[in-house]
Parts: sequence; C-alpha cells; structure tokens
Amino acid sequence: MSVPEAFIRDVKDALSNLYDPIHLQSHPLVEQLALPVGRGETAGEALRQLFWDTIKSLQPDASIPTTAPEWITYRLLWQYYVQAFTLAQTCEELGLSQRSFYRRHRQGLEAVASLLWTKHRRQQPVPAPNHAPPPQARATAEAIRLATQSRREAVNLCQVLREAQATLRPLAEQQGVRLTVHCPATLPAAYGDPALFHQIILNVLTEALRLVAEDALSLTVTARAQDSLWEVSGLSGTHASTEDLQMRNGLAVSEALLEFYGGRLWLEQGEDGSLALCFTVPAAEPVTVLVIDDDLNTIQLYRRYLQGPPYSVRAARTCEELEAHLAESRPDVILLDVLMPIEDGWKLLQRLKTTDETRDIPVIICSVLPQPQLALALGAARVLQKPINESDLLETIEQAIQQRHQP
Repeated sequence: MSVPEAFIRDVKDALSNLYDPIHLQSHPLVEQLALPVGRGETAGEALRQLFWDTIKSLQPDASIPTTAPEWITYRLLWQYYVQAFTLAQTCEELGLSQRSFYRRHRQGLEAVASLLWTKHRRQQPVPAPNHAPPPQARATAEAIRLATQSRREAVNLCQVLREAQATLRPLAEQQGVRLTVHCPATLPAAYGDPALFHQIILNVLTEALRLVAEDALSLTVTARAQDSLWEVSGLSGTHASTEDLQMRNGLAVSEALLEFYGGRLWLEQGEDGSLALCFTVPAAEPVTVLVIDDDLNTIQLYRRYLQGPPYSVRAARTCEELEAHLAESRPDVILLDVLMPIEDGWKLLQRLKTTDETRDIPVIICSVLPQPQLALALGAARVLQKPINESDLLETIEQAIQQRHQP
C-alpha cells in the first residue's frame, strides 16, 4: 500500500519532536490516527508511546544476524529517536557514514509510516497537503511557537493587567461597556513572557466584551498560594457555550498559552445561571539552567527536555560565553560537558567550585566519559552519562536543587 508523502512528513515531524509535549499535544497525527487516550494520559503522551511501540515492533527476530541491514535500520531508529542520540553519536555507534545514515533513516521512516498508515489510521482520507487548518489552530500554533522561543522572566501581573486595561479601554467605551476590576495590590509573580501574558488577559477581556449580557463586566482577581484566579463575570449564556468559546481565536490562543505556562481556562456557570470566564495563572519561581557544551544538538535536546516552566535554559559553548552569562546573573544549576575541544571541562569544574561566586551552584556533569568518582571528587553534585533521557535529567536537576537548599 502506498503511503502519501504528506503522511510521511507528519510522521517525520512527530518523531523529530518526540520529547516536545507541546508540539505532540496538538499534532495532526493525534486526530488522523484516531488516537485513544488513556485515563490520566495526555494526547501527546499517547502519541509518543505509539511511536515507541511502533519502532519496537520493527525489531528483527533473534535468529537474524545482528549485522543484517534490518538490525542496523532498527537500531538507528531506536537510538536516534527513542534514546535521543545525536546524528554524530548514532553514526559512530553504528559505524555509518552520514550518507548511509540518511539512506537507512529514510527506509526506517517509511517503515514506521507504513505501519501507522495500515494499522492505526482513522478510516478516512488524510487531508491534502494544501488543506488549510482552521484559523484558531493556526493562531494557537503561532502563539505556542512564540512562547517556546521567547525569553522567560518574572512577570508583574498587576502591571500587565493595568496595561491590558489601558489597551482595552477605547473598545469598551466604544461599545458602551463598563469594566470593573477587583484586584489586590500584589499578586504572585508569574513566569514567562510579559507580552504573552498581556495577550492572554487582553484576549479574554476582548472576547468577554462580545459576550456581555448588558453593559457591565466585572473582573475579580484572587491571589492564592500556588496561583492567581481570574474571573470575568457578566456574560450572556446565549452565546457563551463551550463549543462557541472553542471557535474563538482569542480564547483558543489564551487557553493554549495558559496551558503552556501551567494554567488553564474554562467557562463556569453559577447556581443562578450566571456565566463567568475563568482562568488561573500559576506562581512559578524560575529555575535557570546554564548548559556548558560545545555541541549544538545536545543544547537543543536539553532545551526540549526543559521546555516550559519552571525552567529557563541558557547556553554557553565557550569560556567567553560562560563569563558573560555569569556576569549577567547566577544560574540555579549548571550542566557541564567535560569533553570539549579547546575548553577543558575538568578545569572549568574546578574553577566553578573554587570561586566564591559560583561554588554553591550545583554542577551536573553530563558526559560520555564514565568518570563519576573524579567528577564528584572535584565538587560535582551529580553525574549523568550521555546519552541522557528526559526523565533522568529532570530528576537529577530536581535532586541537585533540593540538596542545595538543605541545611
């Protein structure tokens, strides 16, 4: 059976972003494959598991020699996508040239796509390549792209709210709607891009103007221990169904951005039939992770693993970049590769642990070299041997930070 090129491209895109939960959650394959989602499982997690299982199913029978082409293609897929080896590491491990890698990679990719196409896809035609997604899907994808690429910082929500009110005021006056805001003098700081939080608030209030029951809206903001709760009341139930709200670009974007930052948005109906748009903004203390590694692919892998709150990832590929980052601010944890050209990672570790300004920063050694005793003796908090998977990295960073704050 011939597999459409558009479907193969979708498979390749999903595999290339296998550890990017935001990308997978809204991936077109979730719908195309009619993917069942288990209890407590996200669509992105279900899609990742499906790819793991599909690649695993390509493992040759034990009776086939391990030098056979089938084994090489299977191991390439497993190492490159499941174990997240870099291209160079995969080629070295399998003894392949880059040209051979790309040839076998294409064969493996087509095999995975063929299995998914024949066994799992929904019994309906896959949209043509030029089939445009709905406007709210395009707007949401663009918003998530911006959130992923933007620099994160502590956000003063009270200030952002005042700015959003000022932006909205001309439209509210034009429509004859009075907006009353009840907000404490201080709110828990959020963490992200201030411009995107401004857009979240502005989108919700703009859509609320369209749904206003009479001529007044009320926004009540409540500070809580772990987040802040925002409630916009005064809405008409005639046009405020959940289905209606999902079709509105502004609310779709706000919902996606809030989920990206760890919050949520919903429609709430009171006992008296009144309706309110509600959302939460988590209070997140940023954890700054400084990656010291000369390999760009490794840096990008760590960025995928640590994408989203509470992590903020910075990277230094040279001593000069390291000095610039340390002069700007102190990271909460450092990931250090000791095997780098020109720069000596062991000397960097010694300098970091013997300098007053940096000695208390946990340093996690991430290297292909199995020398944990030396690393720990020089002051490293933890040691991880490459290739490193997402769960091990997250757990190790959390342990290092907890250890730092212990008396």
